[in-house]
Amino acid sequence: MPQGSVVRPLLFLIYINDSVKASKFNTVLYADDTNLHISGKNHEILEKTVNHELKKIDHWVRANKLCINCSKSNFMLMNNHRNINFSVSINHYPISKQSSLKYLGVISDYKLNWKPQIEKLVTQLSKSCGMLFKL
Repeated sequence: MPQGSVVRPLLFLIYINDSVKASKFNTVLYADDTNLHISGKNHEILEKTVNHELKKIDHWVRANKLCINCSKSNFMLMNNHRNINFSVSINHYPISKQSSLKYLGVISDYKLNWKPQIEKLVTQLSKSCGMLFKL
């Protein structure tokens, strides 16, 4: 195995691990994905906190000559109230709000419901059964 194939990802992980200290978010790093988690009871205060902490993350990213792909970034509010106005942006670029997200291979919605995951599995199993039937 060429030396570069192991060293580069390892150096990247060591380099990016410092990002956890850049803000008050609970940060989960998985390969080249980063998930930021924060909670609060008042959604107005939470919105201000999220945008303030994202400015810190953006500052850290720019200082380390990295970039955030805002078109692939999104957020989800986990609560029982679906119609809360909540806007999140990174450097004036709006981040899209989603009703369900895939996190470490598991899809969940804003109520932590398994329905989106089950629907995906049913689709995959149906395709596999159809292929086996044809064989």
